[in-house]
Amino acid sequence: MTQIHTKTVFDDPLARDGDNTILPDILDFNLAHNPDAPFFYFARSELGDTQSEEDEEGGDVALAGENEQGEKGDEGIAVITQREFARAAHRVAHIVRPVQADSTDADGKPAADADGAVVAVIANADTIHYQAVVMGIARAGLVPFPISPRNSAAAVGHLLRKTNCHCVLVLGQSTHALLADVATHLPGYELSVEEIPPFDAVFPDLAHESVREAAADDAFSLYPPLTRRASTDVLLYLHSSGSTGFPKPIPQTQRVMIEWCHDPAVTDVGTHDLRLAAMALPPFHTIGVFSQLLSPLVNLAGTCVFPPQAPHAPIIPNTDNVIAHIRATRASALLIVPTFLEVWAHEPKAVEVLRELEVVAFTGGPLVPSKGDALFRAGVKLHPVYGATEFGPPTFLAMRAQDVRDGDWNWIRFSPRVHLRWVPMDDGTFELDVLNSETHSVSVENLSDAKGYTTNDIFEKHPTKDDLFRIVGRLDDVLILASGEKTVPAPMEDVIRAHPLVKSAVMFGRQRNQVGILIEPREGHEVDSSDLGALARFRNAIWPAVEEANADAPAFSRIFKEMIIVTRPDKPMLRSPKGTLMRKATLNIYEQEIDDLYEIVESSETAGLSVEPPQRWEGADVEAWLLKHAIDIQDGAHISPDTDLFEQGFDSLSATFLRNRIIGALRSSSDESASEAVARVAQNIVFSHPTIVELAQKVIQIVHPPSHSGVSAQEEGRQRIENMIKKYSSGLGNLAVQAEPPSADTVVLLTGTTGALGSHVLESLLKDDTVTRVYAYNRPASGRAGIADRQNASFVDRGLDVEVLSSPKLVYIEGDAAAANLGLAPELYQELRESTTVIIHNAWRVDFNLALSSFESNIRGTRNLIDFALSASHASSLRFLFTSSISSAQSWDRTKGPYPEEVQLDAQYAVGAGYGEGKYVVERLLALSGLQASSLRIGQISGGYPNGAWATTDWVPIFVKSSLAVGCLPSAIGVVSWIPAQAVAQTILDVMSAEVRPPLALNIVHPRPVSWQFVIASLHSALVAEMELDPGALNIAPFEEWLSLVQKRALDPTQDDLEKIPAIKLLEFFGEISRADANMRLAGEEDCESCGLKEFSTTQVQIVSSTMGLLDPLGPTDVHSWVKYWLSKGFLGTLN
Repeated sequence: MTQIHTKTVFDDPLARDGDNTILPDILDFNLAHNPDAPFFYFARSELGDTQSEEDEEGGDVALAGENEQGEKGDEGIAVITQREFARAAHRVAHIVRPVQADSTDADGKPAADADGAVVAVIANADTIHYQAVVMGIARAGLVPFPISPRNSAAAVGHLLRKTNCHCVLVLGQSTHALLADVATHLPGYELSVEEIPPFDAVFPDLAHESVREAAADDAFSLYPPLTRRASTDVLLYLHSSGSTGFPKPIPQTQRVMIEWCHDPAVTDVGTHDLRLAAMALPPFHTIGVFSQLLSPLVNLAGTCVFPPQAPHAPIIPNTDNVIAHIRATRASALLIVPTFLEVWAHEPKAVEVLRELEVVAFTGGPLVPSKGDALFRAGVKLHPVYGATEFGPPTFLAMRAQDVRDGDWNWIRFSPRVHLRWVPMDDGTFELDVLNSETHSVSVENLSDAKGYTTNDIFEKHPTKDDLFRIVGRLDDVLILASGEKTVPAPMEDVIRAHPLVKSAVMFGRQRNQVGILIEPREGHEVDSSDLGALARFRNAIWPAVEEANADAPAFSRIFKEMIIVTRPDKPMLRSPKGTLMRKATLNIYEQEIDDLYEIVESSETAGLSVEPPQRWEGADVEAWLLKHAIDIQDGAHISPDTDLFEQGFDSLSATFLRNRIIGALRSSSDESASEAVARVAQNIVFSHPTIVELAQKVIQIVHPPSHSGVSAQEEGRQRIENMIKKYSSGLGNLAVQAEPPSADTVVLLTGTTGALGSHVLESLLKDDTVTRVYAYNRPASGRAGIADRQNASFVDRGLDVEVLSSPKLVYIEGDAAAANLGLAPELYQELRESTTVIIHNAWRVDFNLALSSFESNIRGTRNLIDFALSASHASSLRFLFTSSISSAQSWDRTKGPYPEEVQLDAQYAVGAGYGEGKYVVERLLALSGLQASSLRIGQISGGYPNGAWATTDWVPIFVKSSLAVGCLPSAIGVVSWIPAQAVAQTILDVMSAEVRPPLALNIVHPRPVSWQFVIASLHSALVAEMELDPGALNIAPFEEWLSLVQKRALDPTQDDLEKIPAIKLLEFFGEISRADANMRLAGEEDCESCGLKEFSTTQVQIVSSTMGLLDPLGPTDVHSWVKYWLSKGFLGTLN
């Protein structure tokens, strides 16, 4: 590809630069002295609707090749000249701030159009349009604030309030909707929302304003000269990414922006005579500002962008169209983010285009070394550009020829204009501080000993070139686990390092499911890694120190014995000449051992190899062995063999370790029947047999299987449920309900208020004028946040009205329903007994892996609440509503028709997961209680009003996110009865307030289901619209095909795969849905519930609840609200 460069010599806009020069001065200078210099290039053939009939007739179009700044070979490329861009900016200035505007409003505060007032731009606009609007706002003496439209409403509200911004210019339906949500976060905040100046008004004669135009071709007039501005005045605001909280508005002064104009990241374009392609960069980002605005202003070398599409949405960059427009615009340089390069590394045709460019600079993050090496070997001249909104672009855009030849593509060269301070670390690396100087100032100062900015970025120096550096990490080496939770290693390492046998300790576990630790023994206590017994003894010896470290750590940061690696005597930890531990280097030399350890721990095939088995595989021995290891896993905590392990602190990780130890013991046993039993150890063995006694019986059964069993699994399950009912129904029939007149007041005891449904019910109760008091009853918090803080956070997350939490009728109480007197003080317990008229029992453990016995404390707590209700002063009229689940009918025979709204006395229909079995047990208890009780069998709750909040841990958002990664959404036949959270909450209130005694069992599923296909089609439309996707890039395929794509990515998943495709962790669940869909297709059951789920009658609930009787079906608006919520949480990634 032949590269064409500008040859015409223009007046240097920076030559007149002085202390008083501001950026708008350069705009006006170019209009007067360099009108024909290029500002933007774009492919003329893509103009679409903006192309006029005169263009097709060969009218006066500013095409490169037809005017003074173009060159032969540039036919088909349209040019926006400095004249046209400057005139566009002046037109914007006239529109946003007419000349006669006053400077203050009636209250004396800065008006939206006052000198120096901040004007935000949140627009999905073409680049040339967007940057003209930004520059025009500045030219009008206002302060533009480009804001990403991908920010949440809360984040935008934060940015506006922080900058005292009362005027927002928007474009696009999604931005209007965003601003409507923003208003809810700024109560009482005056905010003017207007459309950005229309494209046709800004560029009335697109690409026609050439040197030959008539002087009176339009009504153009220059905007009056600005009042002289100081160099310290803010020119514009840019915001940070907000990766660790709300984005921060960062003021960029006139001086800072002029200094950026002198930095080589900008001036290299002119110095090397480059035509820079920047069409893939967002115009609201810092990188977009300096490549699409500053660079063409000061270099007089046009930046290549996509052709404008107004009035339609702008072109969305992808790996294909960026390459196409690089070629179409004859670009000679490219500035891009690494994700594009990682794709292009596998595309020979793309590499051919990149190879011809003089510069391929990447920024915004690291490039995978293997991909960078491949591109470099193919002849691509790669180079990283480093910088940040807080301190600007301090590096070069172009590489030195020698660096290119030497293959130093991943090293950074800093500008001599920037004052850097390299702070030595203990491992030979350096932390970078950027200090203020005469030629370069930072925008944010965060140093205590100098005026400057500490980046927290860690660099290493090139081995032979003193002016080259490479970024290797961050100072705050927090371990971010695969779950997203963060572990701070230093405090735990310090505790363990204090043990007399330990010389050094380094934790690891980044992007893993659990942390581990590398421990170096002190001299004289070294351990032979091949001696498993010696390793075990060393671990046991230091275990008290590990327990001490674990005691103050969150659960996800706990170190298990399995996760301890002891260094080898011949491979000690690495240290600097000063003796300082070199953490990263040490972890690097033990990388293989760490990887092997995770493979052992995470794979049942090799789990627990060093575990010594019990002496005999018989009752007492196995039980004692299991008890010993359970106590060990729980850091020595007391474990009762008859009590559910998950009631005693076990979690999924603890269960995994205990299962692995069982496997290791079986594998290492000399008993042949034990080693053969490994294959029979189920993945959920601990969940299904959650007491030591039950687990011991199961292990013995695995080792010595009975010859036959006369009882089916279904019958075993039925008996298990009936036994639990018998245990907790004892004495129920003997309790007399007190007959006292109904209370005139409605006093509600609501359990479990901080979750999704609980929060919606609480809001509805607090807004109900007939309710005089609400006791919000929850278990004590395990963290630092109190109940009020947790409740407030839950309301904020779901967009609920936090003002009602200040209601005097709300009373927070904390206790344990499974304890005597509900875990409450006697005075409070008596107060509740005397006043409560309604109990809404919503608190219940949510874990579908656990067996029925793991929910015994929930069942015991419910029985305590029943006893409380029976002893209450208003027991005869008290309503007891229990939020049950459709999973209480998980084994219902679909051939019998919809599940009826009455209590089924045959427990076989509830057999399955412990969660649903437990809910069924409570339903039976309520039937025996004599109370005015209703078991509300609630189906799949979807996101609802006001913001579509739908927990990202649920299976629906999980398959949606995974679909983006595999490129298709799953289709299925049948219907879904998903019901919005606010509808469920209001239905509960309807049942609470029913004039007649409601039925004992009601089914709360959507009475007007919609097809799965409708939901998927709506999801497709919402994702395309909200994420600005190419509709053809996200397909819809049968569930079986979708599952196959996920399974392929699950064969050898990377950490990136696990993050982008969370469905990998639920393959068994989605496999069941796929099989059910296949069976339904064979049977032609198009009107049945999708996914093989049961149908539920809603006849009675529609009579009792007007909400259910009048509920509209789910529609596209509902689906769009889900997607917007998931995006606001940063949950949805990008389309692969």
